[in-house]
Amino acid sequence: MTTIDPQARLGDLVAEDSRRAELFERLGLDYCCGGQRTLADACGERGLDIATVTTVLAAVEATPAGASDGHVVPDATIGELCDHIITAHHGPLRSDMQRITDLLATVVRVHGADHDELADLQERFAGVRVDLEHHMLEEEQVIFPACLAVEHDPAAGLDEGLIAGNEHEHAGVGEALVALRERADGYDTEKAYCGTHRALLGALDAFERDLHQHIHEENNVLFPRVRRLAAAAA
Repeated sequence: MTTIDPQARLGDLVAEDSRRAELFERLGLDYCCGGQRTLADACGERGLDIATVTTVLAAVEATPAGASDGHVVPDATIGELCDHIITAHHGPLRSDMQRITDLLATVVRVHGADHDELADLQERFAGVRVDLEHHMLEEEQVIFPACLAVEHDPAAGLDEGLIAGNEHEHAGVGEALVALRERADGYDTEKAYCGTHRALLGALDAFERDLHQHIHEENNVLFPRVRRLAAAAA
């Protein structure tokens, strides 16, 4: 069984084995925007026993290969990573956001008069959607082409400000996700007002989880790889 180093960074642990992301989600450990923190520090902040967490993490390797979430990307090239993010995340995310928008409209129409928090949730999600649509378009038109340029010619250098700015926007998305979850009472489907509201809560929960994986693949896999390649050629 693998020995897990408590000083290993959360992002690196998930980059090594994407199945660990599910455990981190359940424990409330931020491995995407907070991926640079060590496991020990993150567990300390959450009041979790580090010995227990490392034991459970080590056991993840025993999970059948068929249980993989389809996001195993450590050996991909920079170009393959960019294509994967667009195909596996950007495309589905655009469809998911439209579905959530439609579900919100129905739930607010039916239950909004009795539950003021629903209109606020709708407004907050609309803001997140606008920001994400702009963010993804910028990645596809500017960020990812810049990453590919480094892969094709590392000596050409890297616009660090461009990447850092993208990471800063990711941090903002992370904060917005926390606010959405808090406003929706933790996406607890047991407290749903109806079947449509239950579907909405499930969709928002899946939306958050996919964004965590999405941001992780950029912050902790793609961008570090681009930076290393550029630094080696400098």
